[in-house]
Amino acid sequence: MRTNESTSDADLMRRLYGLTRPHRRTIAAGMLCLILSIAAELTPPLIWKLVIDVGLAKRDWLYCALWIATLPLVYAVAQGFSALRGVLLERAGQRLTIDLRLELYRRLQNQSASFYARHRSGDLMARLTADVNSVGDILTHGTDTLLASFLRVIGVAAIFIVLQPLLGLIVILPMLLVGLFLWRFNHTVRPVYRAARVRLGELAARMSDNLAGVRVIQSFAQERRELAAVTALGENLYVEQVAAVQMRNRAFPLVRWLSTFGNVLMLGGGVFFIARGQFTLGGLLAYRGYGRYFFGPIDDLVTINDLVQQAAAAGRRIFEIFDQPQSIADRPDAQPPALAAKGELRFEQVHFGYDPAHPVLQNLNLQIRPGERIAIFGPSGIGKSTLLALVARIYDPDAGRVLLDGHDLRDLKLESLRAQIAQVQQETYLFNTSVLENLRYGRPDADRTEVEAAAQAANAHAFIVGLPRGYDTIVGERGVRLSGGQKQRIAIARALLMDAPILLLDEPTSAVEPESEELIMAGLERLMVGRTALIVSHRLSLARNANRVFVIRDGVMTEQEHAALGGMPEG
Repeated sequence: MRTNESTSDADLMRRLYGLTRPHRRTIAAGMLCLILSIAAELTPPLIWKLVIDVGLAKRDWLYCALWIATLPLVYAVAQGFSALRGVLLERAGQRLTIDLRLELYRRLQNQSASFYARHRSGDLMARLTADVNSVGDILTHGTDTLLASFLRVIGVAAIFIVLQPLLGLIVILPMLLVGLFLWRFNHTVRPVYRAARVRLGELAARMSDNLAGVRVIQSFAQERRELAAVTALGENLYVEQVAAVQMRNRAFPLVRWLSTFGNVLMLGGGVFFIARGQFTLGGLLAYRGYGRYFFGPIDDLVTINDLVQQAAAAGRRIFEIFDQPQSIADRPDAQPPALAAKGELRFEQVHFGYDPAHPVLQNLNLQIRPGERIAIFGPSGIGKSTLLALVARIYDPDAGRVLLDGHDLRDLKLESLRAQIAQVQQETYLFNTSVLENLRYGRPDADRTEVEAAAQAANAHAFIVGLPRGYDTIVGERGVRLSGGQKQRIAIARALLMDAPILLLDEPTSAVEPESEELIMAGLERLMVGRTALIVSHRLSLARNANRVFVIRDGVMTEQEHAALGGMPEG
């Protein structure tokens, strides 16, 4: 079922509560404890009635003493079951929240590059954090409070009618008006909560972008402009949230007045029926004792109703991700490639475009033999990096096919396919962990000796041992504590350690300082030995040892003689 604005609220809530299914046993045990605790809670006013109407009326002091002595036991039972229910539901709630967050993360992790081109990371983080928390809270704590309040109201209403049917109906009447009022209020406030969630996502996305690009902001002295933009988004969020608050504060006082008016009806009606001999003083005392269980939950129901509307808005945003098709996924019959692929690549009649109306690659036919080095040139934005992305199956071609050792990439398991490919990209991404962990990211089982050998081959070992803690030095977010050349040599060592038969090099020397380029080039030469290598670059130095050289123009790839490259500008 797809979740969108037209999805009914009933369908949405059914789907939300479907998330609790794996935890149904724990929740059921918690609900049983809830029922037992509420049954114990509702017992004391009936004991008061017996003490007054029977014990005091007959002056039977032993009768009074026995019933009064049972009250501490009843209170203990109520508190014991309430505490157990709290433990069970808290356990289920925490497990549900973490499971939901991990499942949402899993689905995000498996989305294609085109998905991330359409969504901002800050907004996705808001869904992973605030939206998941909102849904988790309402599915456990909110449901617990809602059910507890409902059981109290229903239980007390039944007791009211049993004790004095006509008075009970009179006292219950305002509650029916409260229910009707809340139903109308929900339809009014729901769009406001949805808008607030969207504004929250926009604000989180802008803040995330700005924190990631804070060096650029500072370099261009744009702090004031970015602060103004974030402030404007914050003001938009403030307006939406205040609108919801205003709606609540206009509606809820009336709801609470209706509930408190029930107290007036209870007291006045009780006195009236006692005067007519149709009610007892003990019954009226019991009514008053039940008042907090009957009218008190109205506040809880109003608050939970408000939280339900917020959770529904959050749930829609979560299910938008759940319902996103995974464009790059394993086929049901997908098979892993050979444990050690030969590295033969073939493009057959490949067409691809990010916008189908404007193809980037057209009618591409290319066969690359195992161990062959292919250099690819062309202007920026012409499709060179796209070619590499098709090999790694970041995208699938719109038409035609890409083959590895004679097998269509779409027939191979993604994880196994990508394990056959090592990449060195133009901008190296390093995780905020140690140099060692970044180096063996593609091979977590590599031992220290293998890691150091790869680093030496990539000309990285010398600078690594000079770091404050050597291989255990934390590199900072995105490797901020290292230079561009150092990060690139780590990327080369990481690729060497993978020992994959296919190598994709995407502008590996374009963003490094000149003094590092010679070291990087030497490391790349060692890396390419014995591997099928596709090299995308503007630099002719990377093409000198290539077996073949291709140039892409207007979506078409043509092979060039090495001599023809002499007229091409370097860089």
